[in-house]
Amino acid sequence: MKKPLKFPFSETKAIEALAFIAQECPGLSALYVSKVLFFAEKWHLNRYGRPILADTYIAMPKGPVPSTVKNFIDYKWDWVDEPESFRAAVKIVSDGGLRRLTTGSRPPELSVLSKSDIECLKESIAFCKDKSANELSNITHMDKAWISAAQNGPMDYADFIDDENPNKEEILALASESAFCGIL
Repeated sequence: MKKPLKFPFSETKAIEALAFIAQECPGLSALYVSKVLFFAEKWHLNRYGRPILADTYIAMPKGPVPSTVKNFIDYKWDWVDEPESFRAAVKIVSDGGLRRLTTGSRPPELSVLSKSDIECLKESIAFCKDKSANELSNITHMDKAWISAAQNGPMDYADFIDDENPNKEEILALASESAFCGIL
């Protein structure tokens, strides 16, 4: 059995990516935020050989969920430590049970995110924002990374790399090296 490709999670990038998403498209639900991050991570890995924040994605019934970010959004501070800058970067509002991401008291610190990180986040927001939750779930249910993972189990970043990508082997080698070195 092959060892899954994993990267060290970047809490700092996660907070700033959430702040960026909240600024660009305030009011997204946790499901939408999950899908925006999944597609941004997938596209970034396919283009640049590394994910953006490298959360552990779980193959949930409605599609991929970045586990640590979801715990942040749900205020599950008994599961993860609350990042010092979280509440300043974003605000979570609840309307009838749905948690929605809105802007915090400060703008995102864009210097934490690379130009390519921002590029993929913007593309992913544009891709997701006009689709229904069911559409996004259905799209992710056709993705190899979600299909290959056990239900409610972690997804392998190697499966995020598209089979049709002409640079798949090179990207996989680069990703494996950066995962080993802990570089994001």
